Amino acid sequence: MNESKIEMLCFFPGPTYRPDVINFRGRFEMLSDRFAGEVYSHSCNDKFQELPMGNFKYRGCIVDDKRRFSNLRAKCKMLRHFLKNAKNYYRNNGVDVIICYDPIFTGVLGAYLKQKFNCKLIIELNNSSMEKAMTMEGSQGFKTKVKILISKFLRSYALKRADGIKILAEKQRESLQEPFLQKRIYCFHSFVPDTVFSQSPKRLDPVILCVGHPFYRKGVDILTKAFEKIVDEVPDFELHCIGYLLEDEARKRLGSWHERIKFFKPVFHEELRPHFLNCYCFVLPSREEGMGRVILEAMASGKAIIGSDVGGIPKLVKHNDNGFLFESENVDDLAGCLKKILQNPQLAKRMGERSTAIIKEKYSCEKYIHHLSKMIEEVVSN
Repeated sequence: MNESKIEMLCFFPGPTYRPDVINFRGRFEMLSDRFAGEVYSHSCNDKFQELPMGNFKYRGCIVDDKRRFSNLRAKCKMLRHFLKNAKNYYRNNGVDVIICYDPIFTGVLGAYLKQKFNCKLIIELNNSSMEKAMTMEGSQGFKTKVKILISKFLRSYALKRADGIKILAEKQRESLQEPFLQKRIYCFHSFVPDTVFSQSPKRLDPVILCVGHPFYRKGVDILTKAFEKIVDEVPDFELHCIGYLLEDEARKRLGSWHERIKFFKPVFHEELRPHFLNCYCFVLPSREEGMGRVILEAMASGKAIIGSDVGGIPKLVKHNDNGFLFESENVDDLAGCLKKILQNPQLAKRMGERSTAIIKEKYSCEKYIHHLSKMIEEVVSN
């Protein structure tokens, strides 16, 4: 075992399309002063099978993108890949801690390997309500109910064996059963390379930006309806929504929409940055949300934020300070917030400046690394 560094194994369910971009690799490069290890996830490009990231190495399991991660055969392939490489790493280096970035697929794997390697286990929870999120993605039928029951069982299995639980917002404690509340719980934000946004020139183009998927859970339909209510009062503005299959879902759920509402396919981090830097304001109208990393990226870009009052969003968006909060699913409330910001450029600019200040004070990548390092060291030492 490397005596000078804590040895880590990190498991991401994926897909991780570009582990080489800074919003993924940056955290591991920053951790490399005190930590070392390997990072496992689902990739779609064989050039990422062994990617160095400081004192870490990314080992992507190549899964045919046509099958997608949800395919059972693909999951079994990932499981074999994770187990083989994790055991090889353990034999050569030893392992002090395993970090799993979801409580079900990687969490169960981490619970098994914890017993095998006699090490510590940290599990991250990234949804404010697992059951609510799964219900939104499926129907209310028998299949969804069975899926929820199985997921609850696997989640409990993993969390019982965790030495530390990481959440994004205090509200997530409500989803934890009493035995898990007695464990070490750490609450801090996601990693966002804020300097990538803050050091770049920015504009206030007449564009309202929304980034995320899936369509219904992120409330894209709520935003489109709210924009259509005020579209004639803000004739210069367009609504741009970026995310996986958003336009397909819009056709199913909306049928048609105003010509100044435009849907775009997802893009990689470096291609997304100009959208954040040059939009007028950012909106996340989610029905369910752990926190919303895209809000942090928009704040780092110096933008006014409008968000629904769910999950961890109110932790980031301070009403009448760096933006507005609206009642979730309330189209009229959101329309009113949009109107206030779009018709007042000075207000948008002031709120954007507050977003930048809040990021620097509370949510910078340095703050994230500080919290993450402290969590890992405390869990390993106890």
